[in-house]
Amino acid sequence: MSLAAQTVAARAGVREKTGAPRTTPKAFADFHIHTRFSRDSILSEDKFIRVALERGLTHVAITNHNNVEGAIAVRDRAQELGVDDQLTVILGEEVSTVDGEVVGLYLHHTIPRGLSADETADEIHRQGGLVSIPHPFDPFRGSHIREVPLTRLAEAGKIDAVEVFNSRVTFQRHNLRAAEFAARYGLPAIACSDSHASYEIAMSTNALPLFGSAAELRAVLPQNQWHASRSTILVHLTTRYAVWSNIVRRWMGRETAAAPVLGPEPPARFEHEPIERPDRRELPDPHDPEASSNRG
Repeated sequence: MSLAAQTVAARAGVREKTGAPRTTPKAFADFHIHTRFSRDSILSEDKFIRVALERGLTHVAITNHNNVEGAIAVRDRAQELGVDDQLTVILGEEVSTVDGEVVGLYLHHTIPRGLSADETADEIHRQGGLVSIPHPFDPFRGSHIREVPLTRLAEAGKIDAVEVFNSRVTFQRHNLRAAEFAARYGLPAIACSDSHASYEIAMSTNALPLFGSAAELRAVLPQNQWHASRSTILVHLTTRYAVWSNIVRRWMGRETAAAPVLGPEPPARFEHEPIERPDRRELPDPHDPEASSNRG
């Protein structure tokens, strides 16, 4: 097209067509991240936000162990820095249940540890959130969910996503087993960095259509395309260092986190010592159709 023709077309509001397809805006998300509000991480809000933006993440779920306060701290700091339009922070929690760990996304307040996996999933859904299963078949983490309660959750339709790739899983065959489980039950697959330190951020990324709520995320998860790589096995030394560093810092009277810092707990402990179990009246009514066991 000549320059003169381009000028005429521009004035007429006509654009020349090309062979490039129309693109749909994408979200680049990581749904499993720990910050200093987990006792096995010393990752600060400022450093996390800076690195996440540098590496192209647009949506992040902060899922500290047994508290949602850490996610709130990241969300509020992003607002203070004026980058909340670039980085959407999803309030999440990795909950220690008597059956193993379950992740809740889009929460409003902390879910107490020590419930069953089934009760925890119901509480996540009661808050309007999504249930994600982290590293379900990693034998090197005693806190992973047990297979029987995991299967019951899947058969009851209470799982919204499964981590088919966790960057911290030592052997790839355990990620593959998670992928096979998700495929067997037709569950959406996600990849997660499970970051505890800055160099792990965005090692796993999910590319999917833009979303702004739990319902929208649930709707677009089947379109997810994930990209991931595994961390070195030495990454677990980072968490050991963080645990001892936080112990020393508290002993010295220095700041760690502004809320209780609780790490993953062995499920067997809570079989005999349930902690802060809420009254049954606070849990969904099993006879309520809106809270039935086959709810997705």
